[in-house]
Amino acid sequence: MLRNLTLSVLRYEKVKTTEAKAKEVRGFVDQMINLGKDGSLAARRRAIAWLPEAAIVNKVFTDLAPRYPDRRSGYARLVRLAPRVGDSAPAMIIELLPAVADEPPAEEPKPRKRLALPGRAKKAAAPTPAKATKKPAAKKAVKKAAKA
Repeated sequence: MLRNLTLSVLRYEKVKTTEAKAKEVRGFVDQMINLGKDGSLAARRRAIAWLPEAAIVNKVFTDLAPRYPDRRSGYARLVRLAPRVGDSAPAMIIELLPAVADEPPAEEPKPRKRLALPGRAKKAAAPTPAKATKKPAAKKAVKKAAKA
């Protein structure tokens, strides 16, 4: 059962199952991706011994393992769902994390606005001085040249 669930997670990259199964299969998914990151012939043979389909083993070694070059473990995310309808078993989704390059960059937090407290007096804005209306020297030169 755990082999088939591991195979499904690696094939579809997202599977809905019970909490106990999801927590148990997460370790097997990590092992398979770590074998893919090793890339040796012995690692490929160990993955073939555990996973029944060679196409999924090839996907692990060519697609999934290069997706996580700097990560050592924790390739799967568990998301808690509402209890299952039939027997109220706790349900979860186990899904593979996206590649680091695929994730959008984290936004910087916006500065918080200060709340106006009842005891705090507001500062009055200083009146801005009136600007003198002077025309630039270049415009005056153009007008003088036009008159001449």
